[in-house]
Amino acid sequence: MKKPLWLVVWLLVIELVVILLLVPGDWTDKAIEKESRFVESNLGSGARYWIRRKADDWYHLTMIDSGFYEGMYFTLIPTEHERARSRGMQNMGSWWFQWVEGRMEALANVVYQFFTRSALFLLWAPYMLILLAPALYDGAMTWKIKRTNFDYASPVIHRYSIRLTTYLILGLGIAFFAPIALNPVIIPVVMMVCCVLIGLTMGNLQKRV
Repeated sequence: MKKPLWLVVWLLVIELVVILLLVPGDWTDKAIEKESRFVESNLGSGARYWIRRKADDWYHLTMIDSGFYEGMYFTLIPTEHERARSRGMQNMGSWWFQWVEGRMEALANVVYQFFTRSALFLLWAPYMLILLAPALYDGAMTWKIKRTNFDYASPVIHRYSIRLTTYLILGLGIAFFAPIALNPVIIPVVMMVCCVLIGLTMGNLQKRV
């Protein structure tokens, strides 16, 4: 299990590096707007407004109010006063600072997009609990029944249900950073499949007398 986890971590790192180095700053903006229209068409304008408000609150709390973005900006890009003090070198590296500013905007957009998808996940979470509760109950009852008869508790189903659940959750985490518009239906579908797999995991625990 350690190797797939490290693989996911490396994929996430590579994804973020590609976004920060190659993806244009306005690309993620367009993806956010397109995804927001998907949310409105599938869930309504109320859900779209709630997600936007929640993402705005989280973004301002972590990036603006904390001073992170401002500190990053003044650390990487010289102010007009600092440029004026560098006589004869005021315009040196201006293209580089423009590129850095664009990468900072790309980072800010990725963070904001992650918050919009986290808000969407939070919006779906109560409904998924309604599915998770009966899945856990059914799995527990199935396990108890198998303890009293000769039904087979499959270790293969148990093992691969856990693995597939883990892969789906990690894959969803990677998708949260993808600079493309995702259909909001993807999140509840993944969560529903995970609920079913968790039920299978519970129902195929090894028997203990």
